[in-house]
Amino acid sequence: METRQLDHEEIQTFCAQISSSLNIEVLETATSTNDIAKERLIEQPEKMHLIATNKQTAGRGRQGKSFYSSLKHGLYFSIALKPNESSLTNIPLYTIMAAAALIEVLESLVEEPLAIKWVNDIFYNGRKISGILSEMVSNGGSLNRPGVVVGIGINFAGSFNEADEQTKGVAGTLFGEELPESFNQNQFLSEYVNQFHHYHQHFQEKVFMKPYEEHLMGVGQTVTFKRNNQLDEGTIRGINAHGHLLVEKADGTIEALYGQAIHFSSSQFAKE
Repeated sequence: METRQLDHEEIQTFCAQISSSLNIEVLETATSTNDIAKERLIEQPEKMHLIATNKQTAGRGRQGKSFYSSLKHGLYFSIALKPNESSLTNIPLYTIMAAAALIEVLESLVEEPLAIKWVNDIFYNGRKISGILSEMVSNGGSLNRPGVVVGIGINFAGSFNEADEQTKGVAGTLFGEELPESFNQNQFLSEYVNQFHHYHQHFQEKVFMKPYEEHLMGVGQTVTFKRNNQLDEGTIRGINAHGHLLVEKADGTIEALYGQAIHFSSSQFAKE
């Protein structure tokens, strides 16, 4: 089937309650929606900005890795805004918040549960179907404090025949190779933006922590991870109030992991 086109007016209608504070841009193609969203936030810091496309030519993930953005039915979008938080320590929780909101909206579309690989990957049926990249926007120019951009790529349907071997080993889609007739990506995107905005408005209450914890992958599983490119090992025990991953080391001590220097291979969690 043909993908229902991204439509600015339809998204705006579905987001009616917050449309006065929301700038929506739908693009036929984009290099990186995060980069465009950063520019818009600096230009209009009082707004929340949504940049969305079905074709992204320079998508990226954590640690500078590229994000596969050539799927037949993929959606790539970024939300940029000033965080509802003055402490720089807590701003990284926007990644946790974004993942929790995404899980809740996606689970309304499918029968099986989804899961979160800390800190920013969404899995369905043992395969990675979405990645999240959060970035800070410097407080130069018109911003009186750092802004945040949350970029999300979702594999709705299609094949990975043209992807590299590493991508083929872990990637999957939410719906298989074709979209359901009933699926409307404008409605989905609007529901996500509304949920994200709700959590943003109530950020201080941290209610998004519970659904994130409930969907955390690998609790009780011993995993390997890289810290500043040094290999380490531990058993996942959960997250703390700051969203840091708690791992139990061989000597029984609990360590909190956080930051861009920590990397877990998705292949440890992927299933055939």
